[in-house]
Amino acid sequence: MQVALNSGVIAAPVMPFRTDGAADWDTLDRYMAQVAAGGARAIAMNMAASEGGSLDAVEQVEVIRRARAAVAGTCPIVSGVLSTYTAGARDVARRVVDAGAQGIVVFPALPTFVAKPVPVSMIADWHAAIAEAVDVPVLAFQTANAAYPHGTIAALAQIERLVAIKDAAFDVDRTWELLEETAPTKIKVMTGNDTFILEAMLMGCAGALIGFAGTATAQLVRMYELASAGKITEAYDIWNRLGPLARVCWRAPLRDYRVRMKYVLMRQGVIPEMTARAPQPALTDRDRADIDRVIERFGLLSAEFLPAPPVGRLRAAS
Repeated sequence: MQVALNSGVIAAPVMPFRTDGAADWDTLDRYMAQVAAGGARAIAMNMAASEGGSLDAVEQVEVIRRARAAVAGTCPIVSGVLSTYTAGARDVARRVVDAGAQGIVVFPALPTFVAKPVPVSMIADWHAAIAEAVDVPVLAFQTANAAYPHGTIAALAQIERLVAIKDAAFDVDRTWELLEETAPTKIKVMTGNDTFILEAMLMGCAGALIGFAGTATAQLVRMYELASAGKITEAYDIWNRLGPLARVCWRAPLRDYRVRMKYVLMRQGVIPEMTARAPQPALTDRDRADIDRVIERFGLLSAEFLPAPPVGRLRAAS
């Protein structure tokens, strides 16, 4: 049975590692269960946030297998598909789906898609070839360094299994353009812009496929529900506390959001280490101080801001 992956909050959590850089599978099991319990519409692994590009083929498959087992059917597991060439991407897609992925997120073919202009036909062929290799919903992924030109959405809409596009260009004008392009099509826009999640939802994004939902999952799900119900003030009550942390974690250099998020989760007691695989640099003193300051100011160590707070502790639920 296929699942809908074009609305709601799809969390893209970090991947826990031990201090020696080895995958911390036991922590991953616990963490996946917590994120699922927070009400995520789905969990996306092997993404940029989970350092999918630093995992070998065996590890990518194991991540999906273990995540699927950890959530025990409570929410779908989705996998990123990262490859530099079409045949390789088709192979990755098949392997992760065989391991249990119930949807895939197709990353741009880098570095091929960096040079501009990228022909719309090239982008469409890339996605179509990968979609043909599997029988699950497919999401496209636009990034700041691989922005897709006008006309791409209309071409992607011809691919039967392609249901949404993740917009992570961190450009509000591009979000508006995507919303206009997708309006007459079946394709929905899922924001991947961690620094303006609520604003993107209010602009018309159908949901968020977002790394920041690796923490405060339940609060972000509640924020989405409030925004969808037109309860804007209540939604901002949540975002006004979480937004400052997102903006610190996803500030320049953007590369460092992974270790920043791991530090947040370590402070919350969710994961034991903030190790990221080399050559990702360690947390800077400035980042540590600024994250600590935001956490203290907005009370983000409170149980309500864990991925899945204890029953009755979700402040915005009433």
